[in-house]
Amino acid sequence: MHQDRDRSTILDLAAEGGSEPRPSTRREDQVASWDREYAAAHPMWKGPARGIGPKLEGRVLELGCGNGKTAAGLVRDAASVVALDFSRKGLEACRVAVPSPKLDLVLGDLCCLPLADRSFDHVVASHVLGHLLEDERAEALREIARVLIPGGTLLIRAFSVRDMRYGQGQEVERNTFQRGTGIRNHFFERDELRNLTSGFEEISLEEIMASKRYDGAERTRAEWVGSYRVPL
Repeated sequence: MHQDRDRSTILDLAAEGGSEPRPSTRREDQVASWDREYAAAHPMWKGPARGIGPKLEGRVLELGCGNGKTAAGLVRDAASVVALDFSRKGLEACRVAVPSPKLDLVLGDLCCLPLADRSFDHVVASHVLGHLLEDERAEALREIARVLIPGGTLLIRAFSVRDMRYGQGQEVERNTFQRGTGIRNHFFERDELRNLTSGFEEISLEEIMASKRYDGAERTRAEWVGSYRVPL
Protein backbone atom coordinates (compact mmCIF):
# COMPACT_ATOMS: atom_id res chain seq x y z
CA MET A 1 0.00 0.00 0.00
CA HIS A 2 1.99 3.02 -1.21
CA GLN A 3 4.76 2.82 1.38
CA ASP A 4 6.41 6.08 0.24
CA ARG A 5 3.38 8.35 0.55
CA ASP A 6 1.69 10.46 3.22
CA ARG A 7 -0.67 8.03 4.97
CA SER A 8 -3.19 10.83 5.62
CA THR A 9 -4.00 10.77 1.89
CA ILE A 10 -7.30 9.17 0.94
CA LEU A 11 -6.61 6.61 -1.79
CA ASP A 12 -9.03 6.08 -4.67
CA LEU A 13 -7.43 2.92 -6.01
CA ALA A 14 -10.16 2.23 -8.55
CA ALA A 15 -9.54 5.61 -10.19
CA GLU A 16 -5.77 5.07 -10.16
CA GLY A 17 -6.15 1.67 -11.81
CA GLY A 18 -8.72 2.82 -14.33
CA SER A 19 -11.15 0.04 -13.36
CA GLU A 20 -14.85 0.22 -14.23
CA PRO A 21 -17.32 0.60 -12.69
CA ARG A 22 -15.74 2.75 -10.02
CA PRO A 23 -16.74 1.22 -6.67
CA SER A 24 -17.40 4.61 -5.08
CA THR A 25 -20.25 5.31 -7.53
CA ARG A 26 -21.99 1.93 -7.64
CA ARG A 27 -24.72 3.05 -5.21
CA GLU A 28 -24.85 6.78 -5.67
CA ASP A 29 -27.99 7.32 -3.59
CA GLN A 30 -26.44 5.61 -0.58
CA VAL A 31 -23.12 7.43 -1.01
CA ALA A 32 -24.98 10.75 -1.02
CA SER A 33 -26.98 9.82 2.09
CA TRP A 34 -23.85 8.84 4.04
CA ASP A 35 -21.94 11.94 2.88
CA ARG A 36 -24.77 14.10 4.26
CA GLU A 37 -24.65 12.26 7.59
CA TYR A 38 -20.88 12.58 7.98
CA ALA A 39 -20.96 16.26 6.96
CA ALA A 40 -23.50 17.07 9.71
CA ALA A 41 -22.33 18.94 12.80
CA HIS A 42 -23.23 16.17 15.25
CA PRO A 43 -21.02 13.06 15.57
CA MET A 44 -22.80 9.94 14.35
CA TRP A 45 -21.28 7.64 16.97
CA LYS A 46 -20.02 8.81 20.33
CA GLY A 47 -17.87 7.24 23.01
CA PRO A 48 -14.86 4.96 22.89
CA ALA A 49 -14.58 2.04 20.50
CA ARG A 50 -16.14 -1.16 21.76
CA GLY A 51 -14.21 -4.38 21.79
CA ILE A 52 -14.56 -6.36 18.57
CA GLY A 53 -13.25 -9.62 19.96
CA PRO A 54 -9.67 -10.93 20.13
CA LYS A 55 -6.72 -8.66 19.45
CA LEU A 56 -6.04 -8.58 15.71
CA GLU A 57 -2.41 -8.58 14.64
CA GLY A 58 -0.97 -8.56 11.15
CA ARG A 59 -2.78 -6.93 8.21
CA VAL A 60 -6.35 -5.81 8.96
CA LEU A 61 -9.04 -4.49 6.63
CA GLU A 62 -11.98 -2.61 8.12
CA LEU A 63 -15.04 -2.31 5.88
CA GLY A 64 -17.25 0.75 6.28
CA CYS A 65 -14.88 2.53 8.65
CA GLY A 66 -16.96 5.71 8.78
CA ASN A 67 -15.59 8.26 11.23
CA GLY A 68 -12.99 5.89 12.67
CA LYS A 69 -14.55 4.65 15.92
CA THR A 70 -13.51 1.02 15.31
CA ALA A 71 -10.29 1.88 13.46
CA ALA A 72 -9.05 3.72 16.55
CA GLY A 73 -9.01 0.42 18.42
CA LEU A 74 -7.64 -1.67 15.56
CA VAL A 75 -4.47 0.38 15.09
CA ARG A 76 -3.35 -0.38 18.65
CA ASP A 77 -2.50 -4.03 17.89
CA ALA A 78 -2.40 -4.52 14.12
CA ALA A 79 0.77 -4.18 12.05
CA SER A 80 -1.26 -2.21 9.50
CA VAL A 81 -4.90 -1.27 8.97
CA VAL A 82 -6.71 -0.41 5.74
CA ALA A 83 -9.89 1.52 6.52
CA LEU A 84 -12.30 1.47 3.57
CA ASP A 85 -15.49 3.43 3.01
CA PHE A 86 -17.42 4.66 -0.02
CA SER A 87 -18.07 8.00 1.71
CA ARG A 88 -15.27 10.51 1.26
CA LYS A 89 -16.78 12.58 4.08
CA GLY A 90 -16.55 9.57 6.37
CA LEU A 91 -12.93 8.98 5.45
CA GLU A 92 -12.10 12.63 6.07
CA ALA A 93 -13.59 12.30 9.57
CA CYS A 94 -11.62 9.08 10.12
CA ARG A 95 -8.40 10.80 9.08
CA VAL A 96 -8.92 13.44 11.77
CA ALA A 97 -9.99 10.96 14.46
CA VAL A 98 -7.26 8.35 13.88
CA PRO A 99 -3.93 10.05 13.00
CA SER A 100 -1.96 6.80 13.01
CA PRO A 101 1.05 5.88 10.83
CA LYS A 102 -0.40 2.35 10.68
CA LEU A 103 -3.58 3.49 8.92
CA ASP A 104 -4.33 3.63 5.18
CA LEU A 105 -7.59 5.25 4.05
CA VAL A 106 -9.19 3.83 0.90
CA LEU A 107 -12.23 5.13 -0.97
CA GLY A 108 -14.09 2.10 -2.28
CA ASP A 109 -17.14 -0.13 -2.21
CA LEU A 110 -17.10 -3.34 -0.19
CA CYS A 111 -19.07 -5.06 -2.96
CA CYS A 112 -16.17 -4.46 -5.38
CA LEU A 113 -13.00 -4.11 -3.34
CA PRO A 114 -10.11 -2.36 -5.11
CA LEU A 115 -7.66 -4.63 -3.26
CA ALA A 116 -5.50 -7.61 -4.15
CA ASP A 117 -6.39 -11.26 -3.57
CA ARG A 118 -5.20 -12.81 -0.30
CA SER A 119 -3.84 -9.53 1.03
CA PHE A 120 -5.27 -9.47 4.59
CA ASP A 121 -5.05 -11.61 7.72
CA HIS A 122 -8.30 -10.24 9.15
CA VAL A 123 -11.41 -8.42 7.91
CA VAL A 124 -13.67 -6.47 10.26
CA ALA A 125 -17.26 -5.75 9.19
CA SER A 126 -18.83 -3.91 12.12
CA HIS A 127 -22.41 -2.81 11.41
CA VAL A 128 -21.81 -2.43 7.69
CA LEU A 129 -23.38 -5.52 6.08
CA GLY A 130 -26.75 -4.36 7.37
CA HIS A 131 -26.61 -1.32 5.10
CA LEU A 132 -26.61 -3.54 2.01
CA LEU A 133 -29.42 -5.15 0.07
CA GLU A 134 -29.60 -8.94 -0.17
CA ASP A 135 -27.69 -9.33 -3.46
CA GLU A 136 -25.10 -6.80 -2.28
CA ARG A 137 -24.49 -8.75 0.92
CA ALA A 138 -23.71 -11.86 -1.12
CA GLU A 139 -21.31 -9.85 -3.31
CA ALA A 140 -19.59 -8.42 -0.23
CA LEU A 141 -18.99 -11.89 1.28
CA ARG A 142 -17.45 -13.11 -1.99
CA GLU A 143 -15.12 -10.10 -1.99
CA ILE A 144 -14.19 -10.64 1.66
CA ALA A 145 -13.29 -14.27 0.94
CA ARG A 146 -11.18 -13.14 -2.02
CA VAL A 147 -9.00 -10.66 -0.10
CA LEU A 148 -8.45 -12.86 2.99
CA ILE A 149 -5.56 -15.30 3.18
CA PRO A 150 -6.35 -19.00 3.74
CA GLY A 151 -6.97 -19.31 7.47
CA GLY A 152 -7.74 -15.59 7.72
CA THR A 153 -10.56 -14.40 9.96
CA LEU A 154 -13.71 -12.36 9.45
CA LEU A 155 -15.38 -10.56 12.36
CA ILE A 156 -18.98 -9.42 11.96
CA ARG A 157 -21.24 -7.25 14.10
CA ALA A 158 -24.81 -6.82 12.81
CA PHE A 159 -28.16 -5.86 14.31
CA SER A 160 -30.68 -8.57 15.19
CA VAL A 161 -34.39 -8.59 14.32
CA ARG A 162 -34.92 -8.17 18.08
CA ASP A 163 -33.24 -4.76 18.11
CA MET A 164 -35.39 -1.82 19.20
CA ARG A 165 -35.04 -0.08 15.82
CA TYR A 166 -36.49 -3.01 13.87
CA GLY A 167 -39.46 -1.88 11.77
CA GLN A 168 -38.61 1.82 11.73
CA GLY A 169 -38.91 3.28 8.23
CA GLN A 170 -40.15 1.88 4.92
CA GLU A 171 -39.51 -1.82 4.36
CA VAL A 172 -37.63 -2.12 1.05
CA GLU A 173 -36.75 -5.82 1.41
CA ARG A 174 -37.58 -8.43 4.03
CA ASN A 175 -36.24 -7.11 7.38
CA THR A 176 -34.60 -4.13 5.61
CA PHE A 177 -35.91 -0.64 6.35
CA GLN A 178 -35.06 2.75 4.88
CA ARG A 179 -35.51 5.74 7.13
CA GLY A 180 -35.93 9.41 6.26
CA THR A 181 -32.17 9.90 5.96
CA GLY A 182 -32.16 7.55 2.97
CA ILE A 183 -29.91 5.07 4.80
CA ARG A 184 -30.98 1.42 4.84
CA ASN A 185 -30.74 -0.90 7.85
CA HIS A 186 -31.14 -4.66 7.65
CA PHE A 187 -31.83 -6.75 10.75
CA PHE A 188 -30.53 -10.31 10.74
CA GLU A 189 -31.83 -13.67 11.90
CA ARG A 190 -29.38 -16.36 13.03
CA ASP A 191 -30.00 -18.73 10.12
CA GLU A 192 -29.69 -15.88 7.64
CA LEU A 193 -26.23 -14.98 8.91
CA ARG A 194 -25.20 -18.61 8.80
CA ASN A 195 -26.36 -18.95 5.20
CA LEU A 196 -24.57 -15.73 4.24
CA THR A 197 -21.28 -16.95 5.74
CA SER A 198 -21.62 -20.57 4.59
CA GLY A 199 -18.33 -20.37 2.67
CA PHE A 200 -16.47 -19.76 5.95
CA GLU A 201 -15.86 -21.91 9.00
CA GLU A 202 -17.92 -20.52 11.88
CA ILE A 203 -15.81 -20.01 15.01
CA SER A 204 -18.55 -18.40 17.09
CA LEU A 205 -21.89 -16.62 16.71
CA GLU A 206 -23.61 -14.96 19.66
CA GLU A 207 -26.62 -12.70 20.00
CA ILE A 208 -25.94 -9.96 22.53
CA MET A 209 -28.91 -8.17 24.04
CA ALA A 210 -28.76 -5.16 26.34
CA SER A 211 -31.42 -3.01 27.92
CA LYS A 212 -31.06 0.72 27.26
CA ARG A 213 -33.13 3.63 28.46
CA TYR A 214 -34.26 6.02 25.71
CA ASP A 215 -36.73 8.86 26.19
CA GLY A 216 -37.70 7.52 29.59
CA ALA A 217 -38.49 3.98 28.38
CA GLU A 218 -36.55 0.72 28.56
CA ARG A 219 -35.61 -0.56 25.12
CA THR A 220 -33.54 -3.46 23.82
CA ARG A 221 -30.43 -3.24 21.69
CA ALA A 222 -29.72 -6.59 20.06
CA GLU A 223 -26.82 -7.50 17.80
CA TRP A 224 -25.05 -10.53 16.42
CA VAL A 225 -21.32 -10.93 16.98
CA GLY A 226 -19.76 -13.55 14.75
CA SER A 227 -16.25 -14.82 14.09
CA TYR A 228 -15.35 -16.84 10.98
CA ARG A 229 -12.33 -18.39 9.29
CA VAL A 230 -11.43 -18.94 5.65
CA PRO A 231 -10.83 -22.69 5.12
CA LEU A 232 -7.19 -23.68 4.54
